[in-house]
Amino acid sequence: MDTHPPISFMAWRIGDTLDIDQQIEWIRDHGFQAVSLHASAGAAGAWRGVDPAEADGPTRAALREKLSTFKAREVHAPFSAVMTVGETDKALSQLEPVLAFAGAIDADIVTVHANVPSADSAEEHAAWSEALAVLNTLAAQNGLRVGLEITSGFEVVMDLALSHIGVTLDVGHMYLGETPPITAFGELGDVVRLLGGILVHLHLHQVRDGVDHVELGRGDVDYGSLLSALREIDYVGMLCLELNPGRVDPDGMVRSRVWLERQWQNAEC
Repeated sequence: MDTHPPISFMAWRIGDTLDIDQQIEWIRDHGFQAVSLHASAGAAGAWRGVDPAEADGPTRAALREKLSTFKAREVHAPFSAVMTVGETDKALSQLEPVLAFAGAIDADIVTVHANVPSADSAEEHAAWSEALAVLNTLAAQNGLRVGLEITSGFEVVMDLALSHIGVTLDVGHMYLGETPPITAFGELGDVVRLLGGILVHLHLHQVRDGVDHVELGRGDVDYGSLLSALREIDYVGMLCLELNPGRVDPDGMVRSRVWLERQWQNAEC
């Protein structure tokens, strides 16, 4: 693969810019080929997304037009909508309008946080699998794929083999915690090769001194292993930079894109 997958940027806050339209323009003007946004209003003065409940038909049409120049689009579901045992009904009720919104703006991926049930409970597995099947149907109806943001239990998702459900791998989260999830796999590239075709999306950032969502470059995340494996599996999803606006200024956001492009070209299969 000679060219890199489209590099996206998560509209969150850019410098002091909160307005979502201004963020989209900045992302386009600074060399990003794809765009990601949150399906929630955000927090006043801190970050901003788009609340589907506040986006009527004309608003969705206008947003779809603004996003049409990008090669790919992601919608991040609200953090409160987590596909976890005992809460899947609540999550699905929140996710149904989010997926309808994402379909209306021609998004490709919706990222949803999830917790894979314990292998010890067949009953929990059955209930969770049934809920995932419903989510799969909703995704199909809206022309989307859902990426479950998880750091373990990948084999469970693989075994379900749902055509519109895959994994969003947040690489930084694999390196957090007293026993980081990455320790169960070895290298980040091993995770990528395990996931193969169900890896539908990536959230990219760096972790330094236990702090995540910082500028790419020096840190704990092994980008050499990651990018080589992505080339090996012919990954065709987005490379989404998810950088905390309180930790990375606009110049650092652009530097991260340039660094990622260079690292991709230097990666070997």
